Amino acid sequence: MDGSAGERAGRPIGAARTRGAPGPDRAALYIVLLFSCGTCLSAVLQRRLLENLPSAHNAVELSVGEAFGLAAILSLAFAGSRGRLVLSGLDIAILIVAALAWFVPEQHGIYLAMTLAGGWFVSRRRADRTSVDIGQIWLALSVYELWGKLLFKLCYQVIEVAEVGMISLVGRGFYGRLHVDGASLSVRDDWSIVILEGCSSFHNLSLTVVIWLSILKIAAHGADRAAFRALGLSACLVVAINVARILAMLPSPASYAFWHDGLGSTLVALGSVLAAIVPIARSVQGRAGCLGAQLR
Repeated sequence: MDGSAGERAGRPIGAARTRGAPGPDRAALYIVLLFSCGTCLSAVLQRRLLENLPSAHNAVELSVGEAFGLAAILSLAFAGSRGRLVLSGLDIAILIVAALAWFVPEQHGIYLAMTLAGGWFVSRRRADRTSVDIGQIWLALSVYELWGKLLFKLCYQVIEVAEVGMISLVGRGFYGRLHVDGASLSVRDDWSIVILEGCSSFHNLSLTVVIWLSILKIAAHGADRAAFRALGLSACLVVAINVARILAMLPSPASYAFWHDGLGSTLVALGSVLAAIVPIARSVQGRAGCLGAQLR
């Protein structure tokens, strides 16, 4: 093999084309998209086959988080506005190892593998910003699906005390006979509800962060003060919606069935998604409008 052929063989995928129209290298693009779509699809299939997801509330949350993450990855990969997507042989090897988790019958293993891939892409010093941005989306999805839930479970004993206190404070403005006993709430003698970890008002905050980060990446917008204010507003709105849902379950078993498992559950999920989308979308739109006015 001559010297020029050896140099070509050692180039990372995506770096070979230095002339012509800018844009993502197709081989690197397809590898990243295959890993992203395959990981999310494998996780969705395993949830459907191995877990019980009785309510539309859970289905909406899970689908929206992955949909926004994949939309952001597609936008980053095809836009090429932050640099050409470049993959080295070691990058590809990391993705192949991580993809082996698709075939393990445990969805948490899938997001552990996505943590490996995302951490690798973010931690390396790269010339192309696109790879780093995609790695951040992978990490956000793994935090949403795995690490955030684990941390929440470990800290819930502390969170529960603060949450019950907040709900009781707000609830007394609507129910004069609200009674609190540990994590149990009631407004009548023959009916009460218990706030468990999965029904916490803070349960959807990791989804809010995924949507927020995805919209920023799609819009090629930095995480500035306005973006963090929008994130804070979304978090407050999501918590408020979930507190209202818990309080709406208190009057009767029928109310509980509607808001926990019925149409009310779906409405709350959709409301939480809108609360996550609208503030950051308005912030990004407002910034774009200001830049457009300055350029005129």
